[in-house]
Amino acid sequence: MKSRKYYSRRIIQILILLGLLYVLVNWREITFRLGNQCLAVDIVSWDEMHTKLAGHADAGHRPALSFNDHEVAWDGITEKYYLPQNMSEEIWDGLLSSRDGSLFWLEDAYFDKYQEAIAQGHAFTLYCIGDGAWYRCEVVFTGMPVMVIETEDGMEIDREGAVSQGSMWLWDVKSQGKQYQSVGCQVSVRGDSSRGFPKQGYKLVLEKKLSLLGLRNDEDWVMAALWDDDGLIHNKFSYDVWQNMAAHNTVRKDEGTRMEFVELFCNDIYMGVYGLVERMDAKQLGLDKNDILYKCHGFQVADDAIEEDFGLSIAYDIKYPKAYDKDTWIPLKEYLDVCAADVVTDYDKAASFLNMENAIDYNIFMMLTWAEDNNARKNICFVAEYGRDGPRQYQIIKVPWDLNFSWGQSTYDGDFDRKLYHPERIWDPSLWSFDIQAMYQCYPDEIEVLTRRRWRELRKDVLSEQRLFTMLDEEFAYLHGSGAYDRNYVRWDEHGRKTWKDEYIYEYVAGRLSYLDSFYEDFQMPEQQE
Repeated sequence: MKSRKYYSRRIIQILILLGLLYVLVNWREITFRLGNQCLAVDIVSWDEMHTKLAGHADAGHRPALSFNDHEVAWDGITEKYYLPQNMSEEIWDGLLSSRDGSLFWLEDAYFDKYQEAIAQGHAFTLYCIGDGAWYRCEVVFTGMPVMVIETEDGMEIDREGAVSQGSMWLWDVKSQGKQYQSVGCQVSVRGDSSRGFPKQGYKLVLEKKLSLLGLRNDEDWVMAALWDDDGLIHNKFSYDVWQNMAAHNTVRKDEGTRMEFVELFCNDIYMGVYGLVERMDAKQLGLDKNDILYKCHGFQVADDAIEEDFGLSIAYDIKYPKAYDKDTWIPLKEYLDVCAADVVTDYDKAASFLNMENAIDYNIFMMLTWAEDNNARKNICFVAEYGRDGPRQYQIIKVPWDLNFSWGQSTYDGDFDRKLYHPERIWDPSLWSFDIQAMYQCYPDEIEVLTRRRWRELRKDVLSEQRLFTMLDEEFAYLHGSGAYDRNYVRWDEHGRKTWKDEYIYEYVAGRLSYLDSFYEDFQMPEQQE
């Protein structure tokens, strides 16, 4: 039988191992507490700092800072450095250094208030002392990934769309994988009417394929400016909701795109919060070699047929395949000839052109979001899927794009870039997708059965109020907790925030779900849409 002394030794050994494990897991916090350091930089009182500065002169310019051996983002407007931190942590992480001298933090109560300091965008004072000179600077910690774009010779990106050569580097503190990525790039302004906005959207093409922020591995990216997306929430929330809906149907090519937030700096200027978006292309949608991808960029088509494209190119682009001829336009033309009519008189014929499962989902999505800029063909990607069983070689699948005018938000006073919440849209029965509305005119029973069945299914989970509210809670907690939300609106002169309240979208979601519950149980003929 083992002695009491043996068991005592074993208990001591276990306690020592547990202590070592605790130290291993919490070494950053222990170092911070015992060493009075942050990011391996000493924190000193003003008296200590005054002593260290004695005999040194003000350098009069900013020092070169490195975070984990990489350059730190700098904003020349506010004259502040920005360091990314993971908000799920509770202690400062990383190593800060400078080739210009030794670094010292000025004592600050916010070093003990990790979450508050990040959320409030608190500016810490940092001194760099070396070679007879001192440098004073301010450092802000952000909870959002930081992207920096530097063009050659620091030239401003051309608003007319000319391509600028440069480099991009990204600090990702949110997703798993490489924390820091750097690559050469090309950048240009993108968009149509949005080109006139003060805050520009960009097309970003990297020199090599990279997976950014947990998104796909690619070289071609969209930087959405979110200038007219009040609350910065409508695009991302819409994409996520559509993704969830598409993931719970049997359609293979309709899941759409994803977006992640970043704080963007360009040529040492803070540009605000942007949406890094996967491009809507054949790769994103998983298209096969015989499939076709069209994107609608306008509302009108030519009155007279043009031999090469039937007049469709005025409002549509062919995004895939790259090489095409007149025949590539035929699936879209045949679909529009039948399904874009005011009234569909042959249900079976119309249904043969459509993936009906996708069409019902898209109509529900339009009705739910009231995405006024996405129902009348504009801002829709049309996939012509090849090789379907039945009389048609192709069936049309629709995927939404650019969803800032949604969830009760729209323009006001004729000012395109200014938006206002419209609570009356909660009870508005319109905004059906054009093809389903045309079919409903003569075949209400068929559409009602399909829609009611699908709505009931989605409401169990995907479109439950609890799930949608949880998604919103998480996004707003992230936007506000990172400090980026306030910085964006300060940078852009409070644009959008003067008329926006976060609770608007919660009110809309709750009210719209309740309204549609009743509406889909007792359908009413919607008014004809223009």
